[in-house]
Amino acid sequence: MLRTLGGEPDDGPAALRRARGAVLAMFAVDGLGFGPWAAHLPEFKASLGLSDGGLSVPLFATVMGSLAAMPVAGRLIPRAGSRRVLLAAAFLYSAIVPLIALAVAVGGGLPLFTAVAFFYGAIKGTIDVAANAQAVGVERASSSPILSSCHGCWSLGSLAGAGGAALALRLGSPPLLTMGLAGLVLAALTVASAPHLRADDRAEASGGAGMTEAPRGSVWPTGRLLPLGVLAFLGLFCEGSVADWSAVYLAGPVGVSAASAALGFTAYMTAMTLTRFLGDRLVGRLGPAAVLRGGGLLVAAGLGGALAARSLPAAMVGFGLVGVGLANAVPVIFRSAGSGHDPGGAIASVSTIGYLGFLAGPPAIGVLAEAVGLPVALLLVVAFGLAIAVAAGAALGRGERRGGVPAPALSS
Repeated sequence: MLRTLGGEPDDGPAALRRARGAVLAMFAVDGLGFGPWAAHLPEFKASLGLSDGGLSVPLFATVMGSLAAMPVAGRLIPRAGSRRVLLAAAFLYSAIVPLIALAVAVGGGLPLFTAVAFFYGAIKGTIDVAANAQAVGVERASSSPILSSCHGCWSLGSLAGAGGAALALRLGSPPLLTMGLAGLVLAALTVASAPHLRADDRAEASGGAGMTEAPRGSVWPTGRLLPLGVLAFLGLFCEGSVADWSAVYLAGPVGVSAASAALGFTAYMTAMTLTRFLGDRLVGRLGPAAVLRGGGLLVAAGLGGALAARSLPAAMVGFGLVGVGLANAVPVIFRSAGSGHDPGGAIASVSTIGYLGFLAGPPAIGVLAEAVGLPVALLLVVAFGLAIAVAAGAALGRGERRGGVPAPALSS
């Protein structure tokens, strides 16, 4: 049930449109806070005098922060509702983004930067869980799938944040000013969205009729959800690795400026964003399995080409192909997970494992890069792209392999 500002129930089309717009905006907030972080990593790395392995320390701290926060968010949502959890995390997000740059500016070194990165990861992990719970609730209320659009808005927010950061770097703006302005934008969007977020979802979050396919209280998917969880892990491992290391690769082995290095991430996010907004149409025309297979092959070919060419134009094309390949992997996987008896619980289980890949990918690449060099380390992403292409048919249901798109289960 949706509620208006005054608390009256309103299940009409206008309220559903407002709820849809609000949850799309919150996915954009999530991405908008991530884009400047990714685009500024080469600058932070240089300011702190870190090696690739040294940079993996704060990146790993974001993993630990998210892994600590996600189970807490999962327990809070049934009690407080996803709206309250999402809003609290979003306001904290608007504060932590400028604090990242402040930690570097005050000369606190790697320990302070790592501590702030931990809290950044914790807050972002909470937003990830709560925003997906909101999206599932709106889908159930409106009988209209929106996950592809939600993830498209995340990409749009990331693109805007990274593009703005790249422009600011070119203009010589200090990171603290850029990320401070980003924090103000995050807070403003959160305030504007708050009245329209779905408020009455505590009962749904705590359970409904039907058998869940992931044990309650466990984050690990079981049964048919296990291969979907593996696919989500692989896809989001690739997403996180390319997002955090594309600019570092261009600034390091390719040898371009920090401002130009941000263009690799921008090309990646531009291609991903445009393709995600076409996602429902592509899946309906080609089928989910074909989209996943083709996407995995594009990831391998695009990144492999970027690593082989080692030039800015070729790398931008390659990262763009990676963005196209990964664009609809997660929405397809989440929609498949949500086609069972308990879509909310199933998507939460699969997404938690998937986000583990998203968060673990960047530090894993950093550790490998320290041992074998960044270009060789990024070949792991190429291998994971090929693995997605091979495993797609087996992980999806029979109807999906034949081209059918399962509608999310909308009855509680």
